[in-house]
This record gives sequence, C-alpha cells and structure tokens, in this order.
Amino acid sequence: MSYGMSHSSWIIQLTPTNENEVLKLITGLAGFKRNISILVVGAPNAVPIEFEEKLQNLGIVVKRVGGATRLDTSLYLAINYWRDCKSLVLVDGFNSSYYLAALSVAVERKAPIIYTKDGKPPDGFRESLENHLKDLKSIIVVGGSLDPDEADFLRSKGYSVSYISGMNVTLRYPGDNQLIPGEIAAPLLALVGFPLGSLLTYILMRRGKREEGDLMDFLTLDERKLVEVVKEKGEVFQEELPELTGFSKPKISRMIAELSDRRILSKEKYGKTYIIRLSERARNL
Repeated sequence: MSYGMSHSSWIIQLTPTNENEVLKLITGLAGFKRNISILVVGAPNAVPIEFEEKLQNLGIVVKRVGGATRLDTSLYLAINYWRDCKSLVLVDGFNSSYYLAALSVAVERKAPIIYTKDGKPPDGFRESLENHLKDLKSIIVVGGSLDPDEADFLRSKGYSVSYISGMNVTLRYPGDNQLIPGEIAAPLLALVGFPLGSLLTYILMRRGKREEGDLMDFLTLDERKLVEVVKEKGEVFQEELPELTGFSKPKISRMIAELSDRRILSKEKYGKTYIIRLSERARNL
C-alpha cells in the first residue's frame, strides 16, 4: 500500500463482496485508458485465479507477486520495487494496531514496509540488505516489532535503527498538506483505499483467510508448471526444462531467476548449465 501511495497509483482492496464492482471499475477504465497494468499482491485465496483470468481477457497485463508467507511477500516487494530506497520500515505483520503508524512513516520517507514475526524479519532479510538494498541507511521500527539482538546486528552493519510509537498517528497524503487523523484514516485504509491520480497501476489486495499459504498459491500458472516439473524430477538440468515445460529458453531463465529470488527454487552451477531443485524452504511448505 505504501508503494501505491508514494508512486501515485490506485490501490483497490478486493473483498469477498465487491469483486463485481471492482471488475466493472477496471473494465470501464480499460475502455478509455491504454496500457493498464495490474499488480496483484497475494495468493489465489485472496485474489482468485479466475478474477486474474477475467482481467487478462480484457487485454490487461496482470502480474501476481508474493512469497510463501506474508513476511516473504513484504521482502519480495521491497527488493523488487524499492532497490534505491534510503529507509525501510519494520512492523509486526501480525499486529494490526501498528499498521497505520507503519504506513504513515513509509509514505513520508518513501520507504518499503517489511513485516516481522516475533521480532524476527523474514528469512533472507540480511542477505537482501547486502545484495539488493545497497543504498539503505535508515531502518525505522514500529513499537516492539524488532528483537533487540536483531537491532544490535543491524547497527553493527552501519544502519541507523530508530523507533516510533504505534499510537496517535496522523497520515499525510503525498504532495498534500492535509493531515488525516488516525481515527479517520484507519477505516479509510480498511474500506476505501487511496485513489491518487494515476490509472496506470492498480494494486489489488485482500486479507486472506489463512495466515500462511501453500506454495502453489503464490505462483502464476506458468510458474506452477515449472515448479511441478522440478518437484516431480527432484532435480533437473536447466537446459532440459524448455522441452519438459514447452517454454522458451529465455522464459525459463527469467522464471528461474525470479523464483530463486523468492527462494522457491535453487540453482547450482554444473559445468555450463545449472542443476535446478526446489529450495529447502519450499520443500518444507
């Protein structure tokens, strides 16, 4: 949501009762606005595959992003859409009372939000800071969302770690002097979303019924096919995958790179090719 607000995009929250209204809205926009793209955040239990296919049938480019858990999803969004960020916000992904404070400071700092659980960031967080978020200087923690030992480690790596309260928050729209008190902004966040002017990108988010999703819930149809082949084989040479899946070599390379970043597949150099396997974490899901 902070991405949409900071980048002048529309955020549309999909609920169990408004799917037809959302589809009508997007259908109408597609009728007069070219090159509409939609970034779907979440698993099919949140935004169904059938809904995604309806959008594709309208000629809309749809991309679904997410990891195996909400923590993984937040990290994936950060490293793929905020690589030049100077700050990031850490917030307990299971404490909704902190969300408004996190969103407020994220919009102000133009920073991504990464979820924690029991004070711990997502798996791969430290590696992501080193390999992807190379311009990062400041980490803002909402309330007690970060274990003190984790905070000490981040400081030892040269990051500034500061804390904000999760209470008494006001929200400022980007480019607007109007402040919205927390007691008003909270229901707006939950029910309306923030139309901020640009019709080029839509983010569809819906609270899922499950806290954690099955691995396949977070994959596109093509990604599912690739992962199922790798899962069935146990391990497979990358050069064999075009024949096994029917996908081109460039497409296989792109998919493996993205699924490796999401820690769903692993690849090991073997001569001039790679051995592709499910990651250890994916095998345990």
